[in-house]
Amino acid sequence: MTARPVLLLGDTLKLGGTEGQFVEIARGLPRSRWTPHVACVRAEGPLRERLDTAGIAPWSCGPSSFRSPSLLGTLLGVARYLRQHRIRLVHSFDFYSNIVGVLAARLTTRTIVIASQRDLGDLRTPFQQRIHRLMLRLADHVLVNTRAITDRLARELPRLTERLALVPNGVDLTRFSAVTQTPRSKARPLAIGTLANLRVEKGLHDFVRAAADVHARCPSTRFVIWGDGPLRDSLEDLVQQLGLAALFVLPGRTREPARALRRLDVFVLPSHSEACSNVLLEAMATQRAVIATRVGGNPELVEDEISGLLVPPGDPAALAKAILRLVEDPHLAQSLAHGAQQRVSSRFSKDAMLAAIDALYHRALHLETV
Repeated sequence: MTARPVLLLGDTLKLGGTEGQFVEIARGLPRSRWTPHVACVRAEGPLRERLDTAGIAPWSCGPSSFRSPSLLGTLLGVARYLRQHRIRLVHSFDFYSNIVGVLAARLTTRTIVIASQRDLGDLRTPFQQRIHRLMLRLADHVLVNTRAITDRLARELPRLTERLALVPNGVDLTRFSAVTQTPRSKARPLAIGTLANLRVEKGLHDFVRAAADVHARCPSTRFVIWGDGPLRDSLEDLVQQLGLAALFVLPGRTREPARALRRLDVFVLPSHSEACSNVLLEAMATQRAVIATRVGGNPELVEDEISGLLVPPGDPAALAKAILRLVEDPHLAQSLAHGAQQRVSSRFSKDAMLAAIDALYHRALHLETV
């Protein structure tokens, strides 16, 4: 079978869940069947290195502004690229790349386009929501990564239902793998933490407030938030106000998330909005005991009391109570960590995700699967 070209379109190559899956798909598509062409609105960010090492050269295709006449030039340029390289399949991954991918594909005659909605859409402005819904309606297929999004789109855009394809995120089980943890001891304080972009929807202030309650009962426990973003100063101020400076650290971004996760005993995801959280799956794959809020797609990833604990969003007291359960009951923590690793291995591996993407591409082009 001749490898068929496909254009993968992302927004950026910054650190993030959607960006990470974009890169893994570009790197992992079977080269015997697909030749990936990779472009971004802005092909910039730390994840570019992972594409470079795989021999993939991403290019920037975006306009100077989506509100300027340069957008038309971008669309014409991408459409010309599709014709020149005889690309009949475009897969776009995020808000801005959906605009470029869908509209450029519609300027050609034979191009199939798969748009994506990989979040709940709660963080977009009303104007952006209207634009995005239009792009989804114009697409041939729409990839979503959680049933929570499927259900929402079925309510908001019922005519789209037959074009939805559910493909959950996948974890590289070699990169994110279980390792033997150092046994708990008084000489090694417990580490409770998270990795996140420091934004409002991640609920990180709830985590800091919960840490104060945990510290009151377990003074030796330590806390960490890996990541960076606009809330960094306010989080540091709250840590100071609650007297947690000696036991709470915010070391910034990490390019070694697996290593950061393995330093934790308990991983916490206190988000107010999530779809299919990459970092939650990665923490589960590294056999950490996890606590997540009961929002969006989190309940699809974590079976409460089996592969982790679920708590209400925006409730620091409930979060603290869940953390204390795992701190005070190491056997429960160990059981949940094992259940988490087993769940990811059986249902959310990168290989399973790539196989589903491969099947979707074949179906979109009306090809026989192999």
